Amino acid sequence: MSEQVAETFAPAAPESEQQPAAAAAPTGGRSRIGTVLGVVVLVLGVLVALAVTAVLKLGPGPLGGSLAPDGTADAKAGDCVADLPRVDGARAMSADDPRIVPCTSARVGYAVIGRVDDPAAARSRSAAACEPYFRPGDDGYVFYRVDGDGDGYLLCLVHKANGR
Repeated sequence: MSEQVAETFAPAAPESEQQPAAAAAPTGGRSRIGTVLGVVVLVLGVLVALAVTAVLKLGPGPLGGSLAPDGTADAKAGDCVADLPRVDGARAMSADDPRIVPCTSARVGYAVIGRVDDPAAARSRSAAACEPYFRPGDDGYVFYRVDGDGDGYLLCLVHKANGR
């Protein structure tokens, strides 16, 4: 009789001890994973917010090529460029979204008559490098592009009304 009583109580005791431990393990694991994931998401969110703020305040800098692709990077003599802002004299003016367009397009403003791949000339914004390309009476225009790393080029353009 004592054997039956011992067997009855022995299995009951370990079951009651094991169930709370088994129930507590998954709950504790889930809360730890949730906490870690929450911290990771929070850190990533802060990093993205800081990056966006830096780009908005400081400009794209070296990332400029990936954020604002250069629509004239492959321009060469004979290509046409969409209309750009008119500039009087030697005043520099920013051109929004300059790009190569088909020469038959209604958006054509300028024809490329020369290209100068000289970062120093582009940084100095000097039209002297384009003088050999211009003819007397041309409505000449010099477009320069300088990347964040200092590389650049000049496009020697004439207004399409010149007939070139």
